[in-house]
Amino acid sequence: MKKNYNLLLINPWIYDFTAYDFWSKPLGLLYIANILREQGYKISYIDCMNRYNQEILKLKNREFPKKDEFGRGPFYKEEVKKPAILKNIPRQYNRYGITEEIFLNKLK
Repeated sequence: MKKNYNLLLINPWIYDFTAYDFWSKPLGLLYIANILREQGYKISYIDCMNRYNQEILKLKNREFPKKDEFGRGPFYKEEVKKPAILKNIPRQYNRYGITEEIFLNKLK
């Protein structure tokens, strides 16, 4: 049975003091996407944590993201305001992943 629904699945940003890509992939979300596709849904997907996003690489003036010999590496980050409950922790608080502007452009 063909369904005429388009579904947008999003792997969201991380807000934290630190984040590092140890091959993190949203496996559960990808399994769900596969099941929905098999049921006839059209799936669109935005991965806010994609270190290989071409727009992020262009911002960093790079062809490929930095990585160690095992393929692990840092996410792109932007400093954001800490939640009030974390205000006394003397560390920089960040949003990791693609920029808000890149995300909004992907929604168009």
